[in-house]
Order: sequence, then structure tokens, then C-alpha cells
Amino acid sequence: MSFIRKANSFVKDLLLVSRIGILFKPFRFIFKFLYNFSMLSSWVNKQSGKIPFSDFYKPFRTYTNRVKLHEYVISSQGLDKKPIHYLEFGVAGGTSFVWWVKANQHPDSRFYGFDTFEGLPEDWHFFKKGAFSYDIPFMDDSRGTFIKGLFQDTVYNFLDNYRRNIDNPDATRVLHLDADLYSSTLFALTMMAPFLRNGDILLFDEFNIPNHEFAAWSDFVRSYYIKYEVVGSVNNFYQTAIRIIK
Repeated sequence: MSFIRKANSFVKDLLLVSRIGILFKPFRFIFKFLYNFSMLSSWVNKQSGKIPFSDFYKPFRTYTNRVKLHEYVISSQGLDKKPIHYLEFGVAGGTSFVWWVKANQHPDSRFYGFDTFEGLPEDWHFFKKGAFSYDIPFMDDSRGTFIKGLFQDTVYNFLDNYRRNIDNPDATRVLHLDADLYSSTLFALTMMAPFLRNGDILLFDEFNIPNHEFAAWSDFVRSYYIKYEVVGSVNNFYQTAIRIIK
């Protein structure tokens, strides 16, 4: 075994000094995609047969079906009858944010929406930096608050205040992850990791894009040893709901 380890180190170091890896630079994206797509396929194969609410497989997506998923989550988890802390990462026009505010009328619930409101901070999928730029939505419910700026600039201070001033620590947290990007999704998950408890809900809006939300979730789960169950999915796992188990 000692010889094998030494041989492995020698070959790796030799390849590094030869810079032969640079030759693969044009193929980095396809290698990364194929790896993540393989991981996604294995994950779907493992999960698809035991999810209580799923439309897999459908030949065409109907984006508005995500409302059906949210309705199922609220009903099955009893989220319409108890206080929740709803944190949405990626607000855009505010459609889903407003929907959740209306769906849960508990006076002790709180709703927080995070977004640059200046569009994507980097290219994503088929969209360029700056896409999905919206004005801050109008909110006539005092329970709702929008936080403008990059997550990396705003979430630290928010969570510091949230930790010190939380008025209902037993409220179920609902994280709506609609930031699209791998970097933004992984950052949001990492920052929220210390707050996640048994029964908290995570909603992903573009989950089955291999290099972004799925990759972020997969890396997060492996890094933090997260235990979870899939509550439901629609549009072939494009929108997916997950329940934390701790």
C-alpha cells in the first residue's frame, strides 16, 4: 500500500508539473455537466418511487404547477395553521412571496425576501447577467420585509439580528430557494444551516438543473451531513420540496 500511495503521488505531481490538464480546459463544462447530471439521475431514481406527491414523468412542464406543490406542502405539513418564518432567496417580481403571505395568515408569522432586484449577478443557464431585474414589490402586510442586495452583502447582518431578536424560535422555517445560481443557492443554504431544525421545509424552484440548484444542494448535504426527506415535486423535479430531519 505504501508503494501504491507513493506511485499515486508521483503520477499526480508529474501530471501537475506537465500542465497537461490545461488541454482539458475546453471540455471543463461538459465534464462538470456530465458528472452532475449523473448524480441528478441517480438521485431521481432513488427518490421518485417514494415521494407522496409527484408528477414524474411528464413530457412537458407547466410552471404554474408549482402552486399545486406549495398547496400540498402547506396542507400536508399544517403550515396554514401555525406561525412560520418564510425566507425567500430570489424574489424577482414577488409572485411566490405574496402567495405565501396570503396563504399563511398567522399574526406571528414573518416573511423575508432577499434579492438584488437588479437581476442575476452572473450568467445562469441560458440567461445573461442582469436578467430577471424587477422593482421591489409592493407589500401591504407588516409581516413581510424585503432585503435588497447581494446575499453575500446582506444575509450576514440579517441573520445576526435574526439570531438575537427572534421572537418565535419554535416557528417552522420555510426556505424558498429561487436564486437559480449555484453560488447564490449554496451560500444561502450554508448561511441557514445553523438554523435548520427538524420539520423545516426547503422549496427549490429550479432543482433539476444539474450544475446549479441541484449541485448546490448535493454539495451542501455532503458537507453538513444533512438528513432529509423529499415531500413532493412537480415538473419532473424542476420544483422540489424537501423536509429537514434532525
